[in-house]
Amino acid sequence: MLYNILWLLLAITPVIILGYYVYLKDKDKEPKRILVKLFIGGILAAITTILVSFIIQRCFPAFIANALKDNGLKLFIYTFIVIGLTEELSKWLFLYLFSYHNKEFNQLYDMLVYSVFVALGFAIVENILYVYDGGFIVAISRFFVAIPGHVSMAIFMGYYLSFAKLATIKNRQDLKTQYFICSILVPSILHGIYDYCILSSNIILLLIFVVFILSLFYQAHKKLIWMSKLPDDFVIKQ
Repeated sequence: MLYNILWLLLAITPVIILGYYVYLKDKDKEPKRILVKLFIGGILAAITTILVSFIIQRCFPAFIANALKDNGLKLFIYTFIVIGLTEELSKWLFLYLFSYHNKEFNQLYDMLVYSVFVALGFAIVENILYVYDGGFIVAISRFFVAIPGHVSMAIFMGYYLSFAKLATIKNRQDLKTQYFICSILVPSILHGIYDYCILSSNIILLLIFVVFILSLFYQAHKKLIWMSKLPDDFVIKQ
């Protein structure tokens, strides 16, 4: 019983810390009701991903089994499409549905907050499942790597989606389309790189992963700080 409580705390703590940090950077705080809604949206995205992954595994069991033993094209397809694109697209759909046309979305930084809360809802489901299965070592590694990874990818998603909204208001349909595509594609590619390096047995790729994850954290945090400091009059009119 004590261990179960410990695993649960280790699974939830990084979600609370990162969510609170991103929330504090928002000069015009978002209503808690929309943040709760987005967090639930992230949980629904996780459930959607689990169902889609289950269907894919049932339809292509041989491919999935072989992909996990391969460092080539099969692993690439598995990590970038089956994992990366499926997870990020699920998050994106609930993020878009729950926040893109919401009247509270009136500053560019808002979408970063929304995207992060969806990612945290997703991450807490994933984290609880992994931590209960893997124990203390998995909990610690996910505390410092996986959860910040989800948040970092969410920052990129929110960054591009916020500018898609701005392009819509300025009647720049060409830019809107580009930003929409980037809001899905960039996090999916980053997620694919993350999983490809982790699931590969190649020591060089594992070393590349260290450089990649540190760069990802740095660039995401840089974007977050920059957008949190935009002038107060830099607003989005619905």
